Amino acid sequence: MRRIGLLGLAMTVVLTGCSQSHHKDVAPAMSGYLAAMPPQLAAVPRQGPGSSNMRSDAPADPPTWFAIGESLAQNPSANLEPADEQGLHHVQAQSRPQGQPQTQPANWRNRRGPVYQNDFWHNVGRDAKELPLTLWADTKESFTNPFSLMGLAAAGAAGIVLSGSETDSRIERYYTRHGSQLSSFWDEVGDVGGNPGAHFAVAGVMYAVTMATNDVKDYEVSRALVNALAINGVATVALKLAVDNHSPNGDPLAWPSGHTSSSFAFATVITEAYGPLVGAPLLGFASFVGYERIDARNHNFSDVISGALIGIAIGHAVTQNHLPRIMGMEVAPYADPSRGAIGVAMTKQW
Repeated sequence: MRRIGLLGLAMTVVLTGCSQSHHKDVAPAMSGYLAAMPPQLAAVPRQGPGSSNMRSDAPADPPTWFAIGESLAQNPSANLEPADEQGLHHVQAQSRPQGQPQTQPANWRNRRGPVYQNDFWHNVGRDAKELPLTLWADTKESFTNPFSLMGLAAAGAAGIVLSGSETDSRIERYYTRHGSQLSSFWDEVGDVGGNPGAHFAVAGVMYAVTMATNDVKDYEVSRALVNALAINGVATVALKLAVDNHSPNGDPLAWPSGHTSSSFAFATVITEAYGPLVGAPLLGFASFVGYERIDARNHNFSDVISGALIGIAIGHAVTQNHLPRIMGMEVAPYADPSRGAIGVAMTKQW
């Protein structure tokens, strides 16, 4: 019962923090920027609270940069998809009854939000069919993104250097003399809260809730979170099997720490999606999980450091791969203090 209670508390904290993060700091400046926008960019839907097709991440006035990106991604003048051998045609935005798919590109990179409006099971089926594609794309990004590659390389280097030095041995001697510093309750908190199964449970609840409420941003974050946790889990297990060393308490498959890598992957996705106000507590908790793994003698210091670096690297790469895109370009906030300009920008890497 205590494990269920801790998991429920974790779900409540994460979902509450995510729902209250709406980038309000750019809203006042954005209203002035919209006045100078070209017509095709300024035509951002501003439905009132009673509108049937209002997006939950697009407040009435003024919209956030994410809402503008969402509207651009569905704007008939901005979004194109292949039609036939004659060329390209515009995606026509139109109202649709319940259960009908959105008229937007089939490619998951260009589509934002659930495909079917107010049709939970059709959306689940569509996402399940797309899951292999998104997982493969996120896996490639995780092992080609420059930041991710540096993080993974640092994880390997840290494992070699720390395990080969006196660091792990000194920490082990300290715990041999003094014993564990945490009570059984805090050991339980770290064990349950850092368990990858708990992270998947929170991501699954977030996915279901945002699907039911048609919350576009949180829905996209939940999909990125599921993929990041899955890729991190596979990568961590593969490394454990390849190295096959033992933890201080004698358990096999010690390096890297799965609890730590999963905790940092979860915290990194949430931090990059919602900012430090929501992410900092999760990063702090991930650090506590790493400490608890060492204190309980489930892992050496090298296992934990490598796990943290792996989780951060994969969480960052997957989050970057799920940014809003228009015709293959990422939509991101833009600010130029020297000119007093603020808005959105579209970028692409080759």
